[in-house]
Amino acid sequence: MLYAVTFGASADGASDRKLTDERDDYLDAESVPELASLLEELRHVTRRMRSDDDKVTETNDWKWAARVIDRLCFCVFSACLGLLTVVFLGLAGSRLAQTDHIIG
Repeated sequence: MLYAVTFGASADGASDRKLTDERDDYLDAESVPELASLLEELRHVTRRMRSDDDKVTETNDWKWAARVIDRLCFCVFSACLGLLTVVFLGLAGSRLAQTDHIIG
């Protein structure tokens, strides 16, 4: 059942609200299945958008985890590279010092 609220002013200037029982003429028996079909389509689109949002959220979570792991691997690689560079330069320096008296 549809209701309509009408606003008006009475003769004494006070506002008057009436709640009337009116049936809208633009809704007929043929448009109800069409509205049900539109409602089903809207529900489908809404489910699809929520699913897409969930997929985007999950993808962003995995991207963040990948960035963390990538940064950790970069730090480990840089530390190993720096340590090995210092070790090799130290070994090369001590070898040069040992062979210096042979050449000179």
